[in-house]
Amino acid sequence: MKTYIITGSSKGLGKAISEQCFQKGNHCILVARSTNEELIEKAKHHGIKVSSISADLSKTEELPALIEKIFTEIGETDELYLINNAGVIEPIKPVGQLEQEKMEISMKVNYLAPVMLSNAFIERTKDFNGKKIIVNVSSGAALRPIHGWSAYCSTKAALEMFTRTAGLEQQKEKSPVTIVSFSPGIMDTEMQANIRTADEKDFADATTFQSYKDKGMLRTPQVVAEKLLNLLQQEVLENGRFYDIKELL
Repeated sequence: MKTYIITGSSKGLGKAISEQCFQKGNHCILVARSTNEELIEKAKHHGIKVSSISADLSKTEELPALIEKIFTEIGETDELYLINNAGVIEPIKPVGQLEQEKMEISMKVNYLAPVMLSNAFIERTKDFNGKKIIVNVSSGAALRPIHGWSAYCSTKAALEMFTRTAGLEQQKEKSPVTIVSFSPGIMDTEMQANIRTADEKDFADATTFQSYKDKGMLRTPQVVAEKLLNLLQQEVLENGRFYDIKELL
């Protein structure tokens, strides 16, 4: 039995990962702001145990309680996975027009929440000798600047360096957690739809991103989820490494 903890599980890539995990008979702990009842019903149809936890990751004061709920749901298992998938693209604005409240949400959801969930995972699984992996869903925006995306680029870059550092530290442990970044590339999701509606004054590449949709260049979340889950079954993953979907196609 494998156990997957998946944040942002109600839609997009998180939903696709969740569906493919429980279709293979795995226990899924789904964390999202709202429960996807359709997803829960599908799991029940497959006779799979699914734990659903409602949580707003921007409310970081509630993270300790969330962590307790998550680890209470973990039963006997051979392998443990934490997939920090939840993320927000907003605010899409050039520097000089940023709002503090939206910046704080970006920093909490994209950086602080996955950091503290990873921290708890590493702490609480130190005596677990089975396979244990953390995936921080990243982006090419972690590695290069994009006009209007100062919040997204900087929070993803911070998470990338956290992943590298934690991976370096885990190499010295007797029972290490493998922690990696995964860039899913451009997908046909609600986040992409939000990007396409941005004003060109705020986001200079709006027309380019619209062309990705028009030309059918967006991958489905299902394809990306399959490639990620196949990656996680490799014998050896390099701790702290940034994996890009393009390497797996």
